[in-house]
Amino acid sequence: MVVDNGASKQNFRSLRPGDFAKLFGTNVRDISPDCLRLIRVGDFRYTRLGREKRDAVIQSVLKRILFGELTVAGDASARTRWEKGWTENLRNLARSHFSPSALTPKYIRQSQPLRLFQDYVIPVNPRFELNWYKVFTRWLFKKYLSGVDTIYEFGCGSGINVAALARMFPEKKIVGLDWARSSEKIVNELARSHGWNVEGRVFDFFQPDFNLRMDENSALLTIGALEQTGNRYGSFLKYILNNVPAVCVNIEPICEWYDENNLVDYMAMMFHKRRGYWEGFPAKLKELEGKGKVQVMKTKRSYFGSTFIEGYSQIIWKPTRRVS
Repeated sequence: MVVDNGASKQNFRSLRPGDFAKLFGTNVRDISPDCLRLIRVGDFRYTRLGREKRDAVIQSVLKRILFGELTVAGDASARTRWEKGWTENLRNLARSHFSPSALTPKYIRQSQPLRLFQDYVIPVNPRFELNWYKVFTRWLFKKYLSGVDTIYEFGCGSGINVAALARMFPEKKIVGLDWARSSEKIVNELARSHGWNVEGRVFDFFQPDFNLRMDENSALLTIGALEQTGNRYGSFLKYILNNVPAVCVNIEPICEWYDENNLVDYMAMMFHKRRGYWEGFPAKLKELEGKGKVQVMKTKRSYFGSTFIEGYSQIIWKPTRRVS
């Protein structure tokens, strides 16, 4: 979807450090100098839409939801689709002489209307979402992953987060797991080409390898990965509880946190359900917390996302004891 941003006719707004803090669920003092530098150079200007252009975006989104040929998360052909997608990143990685810049996943699209504080906006910079993602993940990783020895990213996909983690934490072991073998190859190529302490492995959310034990003092990370499990995340949750990682960081779209009385939110709910993305996880964690099996440390809706959904909401938690 390409939208004329009408920049010459509209006043710019811009995301400031205080806006990032609000979106992250923290305060400006908690945002590190390197993140503040990324905010300064990232060009986070945007314009709000007039009624006519906003209606055009809404109409386009509704047509895609109601009449588009949308795939369903985790269906019989899902593995093939992701294998194909990550193979493209693997080829781009080789062509770029193993530059991490080749790892940007295709679902982070340029020049698209974005969701911000329950409305649509048009970014001035085509790389707005990617730049936002870099600030967010750098803050997130420092905040929640600094104190562990090993980081396991399940559903590591293109390897973009594995590469970022390896550069941020050269002293840590980073394990990237995905059900696509092309993803495993990407991570192992990063280890070979850069000498990073990273390892790629194949792992299936629906059929977890319970023989794969997570190291002591480790973190579990997912970003836009568990969304693919729909309501079939039970086996993976059991795997997590059996391994008792020091912290679990799940960055995912959470359907239950939208406001159905807001039109922009309601369309995100429609898209989420049409795609069959995961549901019920926050309630399940609350149930387990009531039984003393987990501790939920933070839940935060992102209020930022792509044209169709908010994919960056935070659930930070940890098991309190091993569950057999």
